Amino acid sequence: MKKVSIAVSDLQAVLTALEEGKISIKDILTLINKENDQVKKDSEEMITLTVDYSRTLKQMIADGKYDWKNENITEKNFPIPEEVKGKKVEISTKLFHFNRDISSEDAKKEMDKDGFRPATLFEQQAFAQKHPELQRQFPIVALGSVWQRTLGYRLVPCLDVDDVERRLGLFWLVRGWRAYYRFLAVRK
Repeated sequence: MKKVSIAVSDLQAVLTALEEGKISIKDILTLINKENDQVKKDSEEMITLTVDYSRTLKQMIADGKYDWKNENITEKNFPIPEEVKGKKVEISTKLFHFNRDISSEDAKKEMDKDGFRPATLFEQQAFAQKHPELQRQFPIVALGSVWQRTLGYRLVPCLDVDDVERRLGLFWLVRGWRAYYRFLAVRK
């Protein structure tokens, strides 16, 4: 089940309106369904981004204004590829939502069938700057950047939320992803 984040003040306002008869349960469900339809529509659309590789990873993350970030997300662990250093690159991206639990390998295969490859951390940062609040609705994974810890397990960047804090974390690559995860991908 997807974890939902809502401010206490917003919840109190909805409950007060419900108690006072200003809104019905049916109205609330209609609003939720409209929001879910919009999220689905948004995630199916192509999103054009410019990735500015003249900026350091530290600068990209600072521009993301996260409340928390994993301390292992560094340029040492995620170096900018030499072939794009100093350049601005325009890309076409899409959020993939498979609507089922899925492995990393199967997610990559599905993206590939549609002519996409998994996004990198840098591309994910450009996406997060353009759509900073989207990670409050669902976690967004970048399978195109992998860091291997000294103990051998591999991790990938993920945008998510913990209560109300926007986070940039690292999740185990070997895990199966729950149905509510989205995967950022780039047109080949």
